[in-house]
Amino acid sequence: MELNPQQKKAAEYTSPRDHLLVLAGAGTGKTRTIIGRTIFLLKNNVPGKRIVLLTFTRRAAAEMTHRLELEMGDLAKGIFAGTFHRFCLDIMKTIPKTFGIESFTVIDRDDQSGLMGLLRGTAIKKTEKKHFPKSKELLDLYSYARNTCLVPHDYLIKFTEYNDEVISTILRIFEAYEDRKKVRNYIDFDDILYIFLDIISKNPALQKKLQGLFSHILVDEMQDTNPLQWGILEKLANPAKLFCVGDDAQSIYGFRGADFRNVHSFSERMPNSENIQLEQNYRSTQEILDLANWLLKLSPLAYNRNLTAIRGPGLKPNLIDFQNVFEEAKWYGDEILRRHEEGSKYSDFMILVRTAYLARRIEAVFVEMKIPYQFIGGTALLQSAHVRDLFSLLRAAINYKDELAWMRYLKLWPKVGDVTSSKAIEIIIQARDEKESHESLRNFFKWEPKIPLAVEEVRQHIRNPKKAIAAATNFLDPLLSNKYDHWPSRSKDLEMLQRLSERFSRLAEFLETYTLDPIYNKEVHESDIVEDIVTIITIHSAKGTEAPICMIPQAIPGVYPHQRSIGNDDEIEEERRVLYVALTRAQNELFITRAEQPSKTILMGGSGINSTSGHETYFLTDLPKELTDFQFVDTGGNSSFLDDLAGFDEDLLF
Repeated sequence: MELNPQQKKAAEYTSPRDHLLVLAGAGTGKTRTIIGRTIFLLKNNVPGKRIVLLTFTRRAAAEMTHRLELEMGDLAKGIFAGTFHRFCLDIMKTIPKTFGIESFTVIDRDDQSGLMGLLRGTAIKKTEKKHFPKSKELLDLYSYARNTCLVPHDYLIKFTEYNDEVISTILRIFEAYEDRKKVRNYIDFDDILYIFLDIISKNPALQKKLQGLFSHILVDEMQDTNPLQWGILEKLANPAKLFCVGDDAQSIYGFRGADFRNVHSFSERMPNSENIQLEQNYRSTQEILDLANWLLKLSPLAYNRNLTAIRGPGLKPNLIDFQNVFEEAKWYGDEILRRHEEGSKYSDFMILVRTAYLARRIEAVFVEMKIPYQFIGGTALLQSAHVRDLFSLLRAAINYKDELAWMRYLKLWPKVGDVTSSKAIEIIIQARDEKESHESLRNFFKWEPKIPLAVEEVRQHIRNPKKAIAAATNFLDPLLSNKYDHWPSRSKDLEMLQRLSERFSRLAEFLETYTLDPIYNKEVHESDIVEDIVTIITIHSAKGTEAPICMIPQAIPGVYPHQRSIGNDDEIEEERRVLYVALTRAQNELFITRAEQPSKTILMGGSGINSTSGHETYFLTDLPKELTDFQFVDTGGNSSFLDDLAGFDEDLLF
């Protein structure tokens, strides 16, 4: 594997210092570097089983594993490559008594929200419901406090404006949520990391045992780690050496609890460490990088990042102002259609939006002009209602105490509503064991024997996931075909699940894998997607992507930075990094467009949008003219003859 001098220095690092942070700028080959480091270790006789490679997605781990096996063959076997959650859960499942998880079901965010909603409903009065935080808001508060290692009470006092009475009720709901999970043997995403760190912190012998298993821990996308993940790395490091690859300038997930300081302050947080920078960019032209470099240099934070393009010079980024948002959206359709007719592919274009809402007008234009496009904003296949219906049966068959699964599964059947299902569930989950729960289910639903029969059929195949899914599909297909439109198309998802399950030996393992790291519709149906298609994507979904021509609409005050960040310096700087990520997706051409809402007039001639506009901060306020080609487009396409008549001097008629 060929590496440039910077990559080679990082991959073959042999300094006496224990730990290394590789600051890999956008497009500088971070994946290549981390694979190069792993190959270097293997060639220097480090056994694969003593190397841990931690990533943030299953797909990234699979790609790295594949490339390592191609390069190193059998030597690569034994390396653990996977997410933090998978790494921790695998260890916990190997010694379940130590971690207190001898029987459990992993629940996803939808299940968490449902459970939080049930407890919320019983904890507050009807008169409070309108003003009390919704279940998803409660879940966000709970999850953020856990991932940032904050005591919920302290977090709520410090970071929210709720009064003491509301905070007291929220804390009671959190306690009830914890209790209910224990009773039902549920583990949520946050539990996996939280329990793992909690137990190894309290058990020095266990910590020492785990530390002895690994000599090198490699971490991809270090800037996305949260305090829980940092705590785990601290506990496992020494004697294991950390090799962390990340970019503080691309840390954009603070709202999930990611801690920017895990990279930016790595040297202070991890003594006996060193930093190496990767600044040779293989993706973009220098003019695009000049704009991105300028954006970072304006920050009060010292990123010390200056990307240089291996490809050399190219076209300047385009900055285009429009009279209103309708003209801006229409231009996107006209420009892409014109260039497609001249020979460009639709797939050459990527439109990066700060929020999904900002894509609506462009989508409407594309539909009208028949421009094929896909919107990527992170809809997971397993969040699809029909797939969750199937999973409810699979989960109920595995864990008879899974009341959330039972509630969904039972209500799929005719004549089973909230009352009937609640009564049945109470009997089923109060059973002393699985056998008794079987009998309770059969007795309760004597009038519809297929309900217990489906569960029993799936249970017979828990060691053969493909057969279990096939059995569940066979029972549920008639019900789901009546419930959902376009069922022949939707049913393909269930067939795909059977194929995905073939490599698993246990049904529980299959459910855990795709609950921890959901597959996405675009992954499953790649064969169904037209190849030549424009991509509209949210910036938070765009990490790791690139395109020949990138376009950023609505780059106005209140969007960059987002208006809700104003007044919070840390959030404003994260917003700067969001824009930086968007700019650095472009390979050949970059378009930045701006138009204020029709009710506001902030276009100021050739100077572009007036940065004051009621906002304290706007990233493009003092953009040097030499960095972009600027133009103001006024097509008049949104006016009518009445606008011309309104400006006529009536005195001329007399």
